[in-house]
Parts: sequence; structure tokens; C-alpha cells
Amino acid sequence: MELTIKTSIPEAMMTRQAAQIATRMSAYHARVLLRRQNITVNAKSLMGVLSAGLSDGQCVTILAEGPDEAQAVCELARMLGA
Repeated sequence: MELTIKTSIPEAMMTRQAAQIATRMSAYHARVLLRRQNITVNAKSLMGVLSAGLSDGQCVTILAEGPDEAQAVCELARMLGA
């Protein structure tokens, strides 16, 4: 499953927000990735989420594959402000 959204993050992604994303995504069995421009990172990894360099108004694509992919995509989209 794939969904492209425009982020609504008040300021550059902070470590705390990235940790919350990585923690929540780790609860899913699906493989969950974030893609911004030519960067694709594991959304279950704190370092991955931080290295994506997310900020307000950017277009990002959420990719998920697995038994609970729809739930993971919906939650991550909500966490990124879509």
C-alpha cells in the first residue's frame, strides 16, 4: 500500500516526535517505509525517521507491505499531520 501526503509538522522533526513514530510503527507487522524525494527510510527506525529530514509542507510517501499495512499507513499519515 502506498499513500502520498503533505506533512503538517510545526517545525523540523524533533527527536521526540521521531521516537514516537518509530515506536508506534514498530508495533505493526507490516514493513513501513517513508520516502521523501530520493530518500527512503525505515519508519520503525529512530535514525531512519530522523535522517528523512521531515519538515512542514513536504510531500512524503508512506509505503507499507504486510498484514496490517492499511492500519500502519493510516496511523503514520495521522502522525505526520495529514
